[in-house]
Amino acid sequence: MAGGSIPSIPQEIMVDILSRLPAKSLGQFRCVSKPWRFLLSDTQFISTHLNRHCHTEESLILISPNQSLYTITDINGDDHVSRKLMFQQQLSDNWTEVVGSCNGLVLLVNEEDDKFLLNPTTLNQVEVPDSPLALMKPGSFSMHGLGYNASSDDYKIVTLSYYDTDNEYEPDCADTFVDLYSVKTGVWKRLEPSPYDHAVPDLSPGAFVNGSIHWLASSTERGYPSVIAAFDLVDEKFKEIPAPDSLDEKGFVFNKLVVLSGRLCMIDTRNRAQTDFWIMEEYGVEKSWLKFCVNSNSDWDTVKPLCFIRDHEVVLEIDEERLVVCNLKVGTLKDFVVDGVPAMFTDGGAFVESLISPSCSDWIRGQHSVSVGSGEG
Repeated sequence: MAGGSIPSIPQEIMVDILSRLPAKSLGQFRCVSKPWRFLLSDTQFISTHLNRHCHTEESLILISPNQSLYTITDINGDDHVSRKLMFQQQLSDNWTEVVGSCNGLVLLVNEEDDKFLLNPTTLNQVEVPDSPLALMKPGSFSMHGLGYNASSDDYKIVTLSYYDTDNEYEPDCADTFVDLYSVKTGVWKRLEPSPYDHAVPDLSPGAFVNGSIHWLASSTERGYPSVIAAFDLVDEKFKEIPAPDSLDEKGFVFNKLVVLSGRLCMIDTRNRAQTDFWIMEEYGVEKSWLKFCVNSNSDWDTVKPLCFIRDHEVVLEIDEERLVVCNLKVGTLKDFVVDGVPAMFTDGGAFVESLISPSCSDWIRGQHSVSVGSGEG
């Protein structure tokens, strides 16, 4: 090295190295210089980083009883430490529901039914505007789902809504309206009504797996059999996914459908003696549903699986008030301890850490090429 100078690292090697680092570290590196900030905000780099980390350990986002947001990032460790999310733009602590997550983005709803798209790692957030065709409340019900359309590289929010036909002040309407929001364009559009009856007892958010957002519903055919209705984000149409063959086709609409570490999972808590879980190991294949049974000694009313932490060990949210770890293989239960005390949270979900921005304007600004050097910021 002549004169003791350090040779510059080729950009392709620099990109390869940086894309292997955790998203939280890269967020700090954006402050090194303008070229680094541009590179680490570039959509191609962010996509490369996501592809390398999308199958890594999941983190948890939780809503506390006082409606604040917390995350737990090291869920496989022995010590679980929660971190309260603090935003530069002050948002009220009145969160009520974690709708779902996709590639590091989380869709949240607050007490006023406002929807926010948030990246818990970068703390970037954007409020999702209401659809101009949204049904008036009170007098209607709605359910939301978040997903990703790989063919158009766009995150989509789907809202299913219908009138409360028992409300004398609103018109009777058998249709379930389907509204779709594009994060890339910031535009809502209304699609054809759903061919299914979505007036179910539990207004659960949609479960995004394999390019589709899934809900439990009833067919309009004779006998109104239960179905798993999957809304394909490419075709923007519904299709049916086979349910476990052991289920009563008239009754499983009362179950709950969630995403569990990238797979569809169905839960039945109607049996007071036990809770039944079905996990679809191979998407779309009926025979791939695996069933697990867990004794419900404490008479659970609601159960929401959040994520796997080890083989057959799943973090469960019980009765919207506490977290437990369940070993599906042997059926044992133990408290999921956070900060040294049993966790108490009203809702939660899992997400992967990423640099994906929830703002469509950030996507447009990030589409450029840069070189990383030692220039000053």
